[in-house]
Amino acid sequence: MREFVNLEPLDQPDIRRRRLEEYDRVRSQFVSFGNPLWDLRVMMDDLCVKLLDAITNGHEAKEEDAREQLRQVERKDPELVYLLELAGAETAMNEGRTEEAREHSERAAEARSCLPQFNLEGLWVGKYGSYGYELVNVTYIGDTLIATKVTGDQNVPRGEVTFQANLSPLQYLKRVSKAKTGEFHDSILKPQLHSLQPIELTDKAAQKWGTRQLPRYKGLGQVAEEGFVNNQWMDGQLIIIGEDYFSFAWTPIQQQIFFGRPSPELALRMLRESGVSPLRSAKPWMAPPSLDDDIQTQMDFVTRCFEKTDEVYEENYDGEEVSTKINGYGCIFHDESSDECYFE
Repeated sequence: MREFVNLEPLDQPDIRRRRLEEYDRVRSQFVSFGNPLWDLRVMMDDLCVKLLDAITNGHEAKEEDAREQLRQVERKDPELVYLLELAGAETAMNEGRTEEAREHSERAAEARSCLPQFNLEGLWVGKYGSYGYELVNVTYIGDTLIATKVTGDQNVPRGEVTFQANLSPLQYLKRVSKAKTGEFHDSILKPQLHSLQPIELTDKAAQKWGTRQLPRYKGLGQVAEEGFVNNQWMDGQLIIIGEDYFSFAWTPIQQQIFFGRPSPELALRMLRESGVSPLRSAKPWMAPPSLDDDIQTQMDFVTRCFEKTDEVYEENYDGEEVSTKINGYGCIFHDESSDECYFE
């Protein structure tokens, strides 16, 4: 532990600083997920009523004022911006306006990055009834979320998709005016963002989770008989609690599984106990990469760190206790030729 005493903070590399600045810039354009977003949408509803009243009574000045206020508010809703920019990109591309389509796509990508339903990549753990806890890996194909079992059970084994959900807002689009740069609604009819109404939480639950609503999306959950026989898909719902938690419900059988992020220790233990062979990195590491290296290089290095930890754990684990060399995943090895480790 002496090497971790009196450490000086490292200077932030320019590439990381620029990445964080860009992250902050994009996030600052939109309201955050949760109550601020729900409050914004209530404001949008009120402005729509004002706009309709102004149009009905022929008050042109009030109509233009309500339209401008509505445009300003709409730009802060990441899900609405994502939908409208996708629609604008599709229209522009169909009409051969490729540069305009590219601009719409870039703005759509910024809005998408602020939506929790599109930031769930990676490992999650949930309790599958009597089978206990299982790991799933979430990936995306376009706007379709796909959860694949990393550890499985007798019904749906590992490697099979356990559930999926099409999250594209375009599938619910009813009526949106032609999206022009810097312009959103030309009508007072808002597009339908979801096919399902959000879940309204009680005051106690809202206080616990920090939000009074939980958005949900239609999906498909896979079920099968033992031995993965007669597998079939049934209607389901993906329920977003934030970027830290979500759940999926198999609606016909009324089964709902709550998912959270596993710790590295838990993920490694579940993989080992399920007999899943780790993916071994082919590249040897003589020294850790620097913070200036590209993300893939750093990811490869971290992967090898965990693989090395798993190897040493297996060598020293006798089923009851762990040797003093490592203490139950208390460290992550960073050099195959030494016993040095980084402590968490």
